[in-house]
Amino acid sequence: MVDGTHSLRLSPGSDASGALASGASSRPDRIERIPLGLRWINDAFDVAPTAGGFAMNLVDMTQAKLARRILREANLPATITHLLVRACALALDRNPHLHQTVCGYDRVTPGSVDIGLSQAGQTTYAPVVVLPRVNRRALSELVPEIMLACDAAMERELVDLAAMRRWLWIVPFGFLRRFVLRRLSAFFGFRKRLVGTFQVSVLPVDCFAPFLFYSGSVLAAGALRDRVVAVDGHPVVRPTTWLSLCADHGSLDGSRAAELLEAIQAVLEGDELVGEARDALRRAGRPANDGDPSRDASGAVVEERGGGREAPVVR
Repeated sequence: MVDGTHSLRLSPGSDASGALASGASSRPDRIERIPLGLRWINDAFDVAPTAGGFAMNLVDMTQAKLARRILREANLPATITHLLVRACALALDRNPHLHQTVCGYDRVTPGSVDIGLSQAGQTTYAPVVVLPRVNRRALSELVPEIMLACDAAMERELVDLAAMRRWLWIVPFGFLRRFVLRRLSAFFGFRKRLVGTFQVSVLPVDCFAPFLFYSGSVLAAGALRDRVVAVDGHPVVRPTTWLSLCADHGSLDGSRAAELLEAIQAVLEGDELVGEARDALRRAGRPANDGDPSRDASGAVVEERGGGREAPVVR
């Protein structure tokens, strides 16, 4: 020991030396050939549109958190994901010029808002749960509908992967698969059936931005965190989340992407989602708690799970 530091020397024959040597010679690389039928997934990544850019905002989720609590009082197991999906649908429905997808040489403005919600699956190509006409469904309908749709998507993915392994090997060449996928991607109906007209992805991280997607744009939401923000010049702690909007530059330029992100933020920070939640509570025959959002309808304190964090799981 010199000047408070320790020096450790290992003899070549010691057990510790042998452990280090065995650690240095790690297990060999593992290489697996992807089955022919599943190579369509890898080729789909090659032909998918890439983001021309993205915009990010930190959003105050106080009202959204209150809406979630009221929905749970109405026996609806809502999560922040449900509220994000509904907020996107309302913003897109009111701003059709921001709800566009370019397919080939056609610029399509959809007549309804079909949200494609990503969820974890068996492959790196996360299965997308397509929720049709979300702009016409209140939260009381949307919460159970999303839960059922996610369950059905998990079962359908297993069937689809088995069918791909069994039949899609018939196209053995990558250039042919990519040609077919590019031709299909030029049709709006194919994209709408695959991922909807707008995509939403949620992960338990602070922030992220997906650069591959099949719709004209996609919203990415990080986890719900308590952060110190400035309100009227004073530091306060608020539940917040980072939202990122990534867009295909052919569908939205930077200005329109920022406009759409701010429209979604306005819904989340406004009173509309809380109003829908209170309507659901009234239909359930329970009184609304308009006071402290940390208490339920009976006045009892409601504990938050996970230290104020919201998992991206839809269930």
